[in-house]
Amino acid sequence: MRRATLFVLALAVAAASAVAAAGGHAHVHDRESGPSGGASALVASGAQTDDAAPPERWNRTYGDAGEDTFADVVRTEDGGFVLAGWTERGGDRDGWVVKVDASGDRQWTRTIGESGTDRLYGVVRTDSGFLLAGRSDRDGGARGWMLSLAPDGTTRADRTLGTGAFTAIASGGSDGERYAFAGWTRTDAGVGGWLVAVDARGNEEWERAYSAPDGYSSARLKAVAPAPDGGYFLGGDASRDDSDAWALRVGPDGEPAWNRTRGGPGQEAIWAATRGQNSGVVLAGETERGGALDGWVLAYAADGSLAWSQRYGGPERDWLDSAMAVDGGYLFTGGTLTGRVGSADGFVVKTADDGSVRWNRSYGSSAWDKPWPAVETRDGGYLLAGRTEGFGASGKDGWLLRLDSDGQSAGTDTASDETDGQSTTDAGGNDAGDGDGGESTSTATPSAAGRLADYTGVLGVAAAGVVAVLIWRRRYRK
Repeated sequence: MRRATLFVLALAVAAASAVAAAGGHAHVHDRESGPSGGASALVASGAQTDDAAPPERWNRTYGDAGEDTFADVVRTEDGGFVLAGWTERGGDRDGWVVKVDASGDRQWTRTIGESGTDRLYGVVRTDSGFLLAGRSDRDGGARGWMLSLAPDGTTRADRTLGTGAFTAIASGGSDGERYAFAGWTRTDAGVGGWLVAVDARGNEEWERAYSAPDGYSSARLKAVAPAPDGGYFLGGDASRDDSDAWALRVGPDGEPAWNRTRGGPGQEAIWAATRGQNSGVVLAGETERGGALDGWVLAYAADGSLAWSQRYGGPERDWLDSAMAVDGGYLFTGGTLTGRVGSADGFVVKTADDGSVRWNRSYGSSAWDKPWPAVETRDGGYLLAGRTEGFGASGKDGWLLRLDSDGQSAGTDTASDETDGQSTTDAGGNDAGDGDGGESTSTATPSAAGRLADYTGVLGVAAAGVVAVLIWRRRYRK
């Protein structure tokens, strides 16, 4: 599949250059747009779109010239949100934390880092502020990054440890006062999974490294979700000639309870995890079959048996990299090249408890748009965070997309304040690797909604989108 995709490189570069040349350059902050460039209906494999997707309430961009990305979001007590990610200027990437109110108005911003690459991938709320997980190269190589901030964004603690990166974080423990940082580390046995548990003050309780499963050369964790007994569910990928999905269940002390891999001849990966039915877990990611990439969800029971699996997408490249349990089902977000509004768009799927689709929709502008995580708002709507090159962005900007309620959520003040450990990064998942990782105006008109089969596109734009996603995913998803 990778070789086949690269075959269209020459055509794609020419098309991408033509698309990029159409943009302008407006260097402003906190840009807000009206209705999005468009929203298109998608059809998930083996399911129908029954209920109406929620309309967009607002979307806003944050940043300036360069690369600015929101990789995770958590709701705050005042109904606002804290966003975590990174910002790039002059080749130097720093951790980036932004606090906004319920309407998306910025309240404070923090840029944290030193020379080299510093990225934040996950954030959770604590009783005294926020804990953030990431990767820092400040000591000459990739190291796990733990950051503690006060409610006003003041730094309380900032430290690195080990060799590797923390690509996801979740609260947990029997009393809810433990926090788990998940990612990858390098040991004498090679690259494997990594889990570090800390208390509410950031004091380390225990650390575990998990070797690649038998038959695999390396493995990385990219998602974590709390289990009912104070342990954790973990997800990621295990690699040999290709990669397969990797799922683990560990106890309160990190001791493995079960370990599963699943995949075929193509590329599979898990990017997100959330609580499932009957003390199980639901994992979201991607699967490649017959040259097509689809969003993929696996539901495991508490004992590690597979309860169900489902693919979501169409004839082109579609993937999922966030998962959230909601009333009566799940909300997944990712990216899509199928049924595009622009070159790539946000892909949102709402399902029932068994994975059957309630609604699914793509959201975006005429340019490249990609949300990673989502949280439920107090009124039962959803806030999606990510990155966009459209809606007046000056380069690549942080993006917030606010959706109204779909009428299927309770919409109370007790709506989930966390993202349940979903994994996020540039390109639809965590940057679990060692590599580094033009503006388009918001003048596109809404597209008519339609099924996947109704979208044919232009060959050059399609090729450009495929290659852009491939290069992007290679840079940030190793």
